[in-house]
Amino acid sequence: MKKPLMVLLGFLTIAGAHAGGNHGTPIDRPVDQVARTLQARLPALAVDGMCEVSREGSGWNFTIRLKAEKTWTQEVQVILRATGAAASEFRVQGVRIDGGLITSTRKADRTVTEEWTAKILELVEHPD
Repeated sequence: MKKPLMVLLGFLTIAGAHAGGNHGTPIDRPVDQVARTLQARLPALAVDGMCEVSREGSGWNFTIRLKAEKTWTQEVQVILRATGAAASEFRVQGVRIDGGLITSTRKADRTVTEEWTAKILELVEHPD
């Protein structure tokens, strides 16, 4: 049961990463330093106080839940990648998930993406 769920979660993470633009927002800080900042500050912004984090070869993926209703959920995915020794970039994808017991649909939400790109940039530029 766990393996099919993990495969589905991995696919959705990859699909979410490819749904964003080709270029991210550049940051003049190392990827691990930005990741530590996001790991510390994102859970407080989630409706349930949790942040799903996964390590990738050249960066990190973060997902937080913004709203959760009976039939839909709104999430923000942050894809953080290293672009150099002391530089990185991130992409934000707002996602609305409409679903029931058996099926669900995921849709990119441009408004949430734009709003949260600005919020994430503020978080990583002013880590204190």
